[in-house]
Amino acid sequence: MPYLSGVLTGVILTILVVFVIDHVEDDPASQDVVNWGLIAEGLETAVADVNEEVRKEVHEATAPGTDTAPAATENPPATTDTSDTQ
Repeated sequence: MPYLSGVLTGVILTILVVFVIDHVEDDPASQDVVNWGLIAEGLETAVADVNEEVRKEVHEATAPGTDTAPAATENPPATTDTSDTQ
């Protein structure tokens, strides 16, 4: 677990440092290290795809007639009548 957290921390710090390097320079003619527009487009596409998949899954799960839960009448609860009837 410490290895995984170290790797994730390293990845996040690397991305942040590159972002800062790209956006600190005042010269607009300088070339960025990363094409941030392409990254943004890719993320937007990925988010839209995930959103569509989730919408489909929810639609299928809540569609009428697809009741996957057992009916309440299949196993009626046992009654415990403690009254003394003689």
